[in-house]
Amino acid sequence: MLDYCFTPIKPDGVMFCLSKGSEKLIVSLYVDDRVCATNSTALYKKVLADLSTKYTLSDSGKLSYYLGVAIDHDKIKDVSMLSQETYINTLLERFQMEAAHPVPTPSDPGTQLLKSM
Repeated sequence: MLDYCFTPIKPDGVMFCLSKGSEKLIVSLYVDDRVCATNSTALYKKVLADLSTKYTLSDSGKLSYYLGVAIDHDKIKDVSMLSQETYINTLLERFQMEAAHPVPTPSDPGTQLLKSM
């Protein structure tokens, strides 16, 4: 990504930003998954075309699921909602906890956590 003038967004090293004047493109890379956010479709298409000369890339369209997080876009309300319900249900099944009963507060409300604990 550095070869394409992206700047790493620290500290994680998997997010990169490309700024061209007022245009911005942010890319998150994880193994073979890529997510892009931009305010410029033209910049996105140019960078995708440039990267496609060196890497095999595909555009999967609007993001709906990434790294265990479901993403739902509501254009009318202009909001995006994130949910890990499917991932949580998979974990509950894996550890045979589907019948576990949720509680609104898993510990006493007055519990204080101290560093020495």
